[in-house]
Amino acid sequence: MEEENKEENNGNNRNTNNQDNRQNREEELQRVIYQAKALEERAAALDNQITMLNGAIQEIKRTIETLDGLNDINNNKDNDNNKEILLPVGKNVLVSVSLKSKNVLFGITDDIFIERTPENAKAALQENIKKITGIMENLKKQHSEIANKISALNEYGEQLSHSE
Repeated sequence: MEEENKEENNGNNRNTNNQDNRQNREEELQRVIYQAKALEERAAALDNQITMLNGAIQEIKRTIETLDGLNDINNNKDNDNNKEILLPVGKNVLVSVSLKSKNVLFGITDDIFIERTPENAKAALQENIKKITGIMENLKKQHSEIANKISALNEYGEQLSHSE
Protein backbone atom coordinates (compact mmCIF):
# COMPACT_ATOMS: atom_id res chain seq x y z
CA MET A 1 0.00 0.00 0.00
CA GLU A 2 2.78 2.38 0.89
CA GLU A 3 4.55 1.60 -2.38
CA GLU A 4 1.39 2.38 -4.32
CA ASN A 5 1.15 5.75 -2.52
CA LYS A 6 4.79 6.48 -3.26
CA GLU A 7 4.31 5.66 -6.94
CA GLU A 8 1.15 7.79 -7.01
CA ASN A 9 3.01 10.71 -5.36
CA ASN A 10 5.88 10.34 -7.82
CA GLY A 11 3.39 10.45 -10.67
CA ASN A 12 1.73 13.55 -9.21
CA ASN A 13 5.13 15.18 -8.72
CA ARG A 14 6.03 14.47 -12.34
CA ASN A 15 2.76 16.01 -13.53
CA THR A 16 3.31 19.05 -11.33
CA ASN A 17 6.90 19.37 -12.58
CA ASN A 18 5.73 19.06 -16.20
CA GLN A 19 3.09 21.73 -15.63
CA ASP A 20 5.63 24.00 -13.94
CA ASN A 21 8.09 23.48 -16.81
CA ARG A 22 5.38 24.16 -19.39
CA GLN A 23 4.32 27.33 -17.55
CA ASN A 24 7.95 28.49 -17.27
CA ARG A 25 8.46 27.91 -21.01
CA GLU A 26 5.27 29.82 -21.81
CA GLU A 27 6.36 32.73 -19.61
CA GLU A 28 9.81 32.70 -21.18
CA LEU A 29 8.25 32.60 -24.66
CA GLN A 30 6.06 35.61 -23.80
CA ARG A 31 9.14 37.46 -22.54
CA VAL A 32 11.02 36.64 -25.77
CA ILE A 33 8.07 37.80 -27.89
CA TYR A 34 7.87 41.08 -25.94
CA GLN A 35 11.62 41.69 -26.33
CA ALA A 36 11.49 40.94 -30.07
CA LYS A 37 8.58 43.36 -30.56
CA ALA A 38 10.39 46.09 -28.62
CA LEU A 39 13.50 45.57 -30.75
CA GLU A 40 11.41 45.64 -33.95
CA GLU A 41 9.95 48.99 -32.89
CA ARG A 42 13.45 50.33 -32.22
CA ALA A 43 14.60 49.06 -35.65
CA ALA A 44 11.63 50.81 -37.30
CA ALA A 45 12.53 54.05 -35.49
CA LEU A 46 16.11 53.73 -36.73
CA ASP A 47 14.81 53.14 -40.28
CA ASN A 48 12.81 56.38 -40.03
CA GLN A 49 15.84 58.31 -38.79
CA ILE A 50 17.99 56.92 -41.60
CA THR A 51 15.34 57.87 -44.16
CA MET A 52 15.12 61.41 -42.77
CA LEU A 53 18.90 61.83 -42.81
CA ASN A 54 19.06 60.47 -46.35
CA GLY A 55 16.48 63.10 -47.35
CA ALA A 56 18.60 65.80 -45.70
CA ILE A 57 21.65 64.67 -47.68
CA GLN A 58 19.67 64.78 -50.94
CA GLU A 59 18.48 68.30 -50.13
CA ILE A 60 22.05 69.41 -49.37
CA LYS A 61 23.23 67.91 -52.68
CA ARG A 62 20.55 69.87 -54.55
CA THR A 63 21.68 73.01 -52.75
CA ILE A 64 25.29 72.33 -53.80
CA GLU A 65 24.14 71.95 -57.42
CA THR A 66 22.34 75.29 -57.15
CA LEU A 67 25.47 76.92 -55.71
CA ASP A 68 27.48 75.51 -58.61
CA GLY A 69 24.98 77.08 -61.01
CA LEU A 70 25.22 80.43 -59.21
CA ASN A 71 28.99 80.22 -59.38
CA ASP A 72 28.81 79.59 -63.13
CA ILE A 73 26.57 82.65 -63.57
CA ASN A 74 28.84 84.80 -61.41
CA ASN A 75 31.93 83.70 -63.35
CA ASN A 76 30.35 84.26 -66.78
CA LYS A 77 31.89 87.52 -68.13
CA ASP A 78 29.32 87.81 -70.94
CA ASN A 79 26.52 88.06 -68.41
CA ASP A 80 27.82 90.89 -66.16
CA ASN A 81 24.95 93.32 -66.63
CA ASN A 82 22.09 90.84 -66.67
CA LYS A 83 22.45 88.15 -64.00
CA GLU A 84 18.93 86.78 -63.94
CA ILE A 85 17.96 83.39 -62.61
CA LEU A 86 14.76 81.49 -62.03
CA LEU A 87 14.15 81.10 -58.31
CA PRO A 88 11.79 78.37 -57.09
CA VAL A 89 9.27 79.77 -54.60
CA GLY A 90 7.08 76.69 -54.24
CA LYS A 91 5.84 73.62 -56.05
CA ASN A 92 6.00 74.31 -59.80
CA VAL A 93 6.30 78.08 -59.22
CA LEU A 94 9.40 80.02 -60.30
CA VAL A 95 10.15 83.72 -60.33
CA SER A 96 12.78 85.54 -62.41
CA VAL A 97 15.20 87.47 -60.20
CA SER A 98 18.33 89.53 -60.77
CA LEU A 99 21.44 88.78 -58.77
CA LYS A 100 22.93 91.78 -56.99
CA SER A 101 25.63 89.93 -55.07
CA LYS A 102 27.99 87.09 -55.74
CA ASN A 103 27.63 85.89 -52.15
CA VAL A 104 24.91 83.91 -50.45
CA LEU A 105 23.40 84.06 -46.97
CA PHE A 106 24.23 80.86 -45.11
CA GLY A 107 22.25 79.74 -42.07
CA ILE A 108 24.38 78.80 -39.08
CA THR A 109 21.36 78.51 -36.77
CA ASP A 110 17.61 78.78 -37.35
CA ASP A 111 17.69 82.57 -37.10
CA ILE A 112 21.31 83.57 -37.70
CA PHE A 113 22.72 83.88 -41.23
CA ILE A 114 26.16 84.93 -42.41
CA GLU A 115 27.32 86.02 -45.83
CA ARG A 116 29.56 83.52 -47.59
CA THR A 117 30.92 82.96 -51.05
CA PRO A 118 29.23 80.13 -52.95
CA GLU A 119 32.49 78.13 -52.72
CA ASN A 120 32.67 78.61 -48.95
CA ALA A 121 29.00 77.68 -48.52
CA LYS A 122 29.52 74.61 -50.71
CA ALA A 123 32.49 73.49 -48.58
CA ALA A 124 30.41 73.88 -45.40
CA LEU A 125 27.57 71.88 -46.94
CA GLN A 126 29.96 69.11 -47.99
CA GLU A 127 31.21 68.99 -44.40
CA ASN A 128 27.59 68.66 -43.24
CA ILE A 129 27.16 65.70 -45.62
CA LYS A 130 30.20 64.02 -44.05
CA LYS A 131 28.79 64.50 -40.55
CA ILE A 132 25.34 63.23 -41.51
CA THR A 133 26.88 60.25 -43.32
CA GLY A 134 28.81 59.37 -40.16
CA ILE A 135 25.61 59.52 -38.12
CA MET A 136 23.82 57.36 -40.70
CA GLU A 137 26.59 54.74 -40.59
CA ASN A 138 26.26 54.58 -36.80
CA LEU A 139 22.48 54.18 -37.08
CA LYS A 140 22.89 51.45 -39.71
CA LYS A 141 25.32 49.62 -37.42
CA GLN A 142 22.81 49.84 -34.55
CA HIS A 143 20.08 48.57 -36.88
CA SER A 144 22.22 45.61 -37.91
CA GLU A 145 22.94 44.73 -34.28
CA ILE A 146 19.23 44.90 -33.46
CA ALA A 147 18.38 42.71 -36.47
CA ASN A 148 20.87 40.10 -35.20
CA LYS A 149 19.31 40.22 -31.71
CA ILE A 150 15.83 39.81 -33.21
CA SER A 151 17.01 36.82 -35.22
CA ALA A 152 18.54 35.22 -32.12
CA LEU A 153 15.36 35.83 -30.13
CA ASN A 154 13.26 34.32 -32.92
CA GLU A 155 15.43 31.19 -32.95
CA TYR A 156 15.24 30.92 -29.17
CA GLY A 157 11.47 31.39 -29.29
CA GLU A 158 11.19 28.60 -31.87
CA GLN A 159 13.19 26.30 -29.61
CA LEU A 160 10.97 27.16 -26.65
CA SER A 161 7.76 26.56 -28.56
CA HIS A 162 8.88 23.16 -29.87
CA SER A 163 10.44 21.78 -26.69
CA GLU A 164 8.47 19.56 -24.35
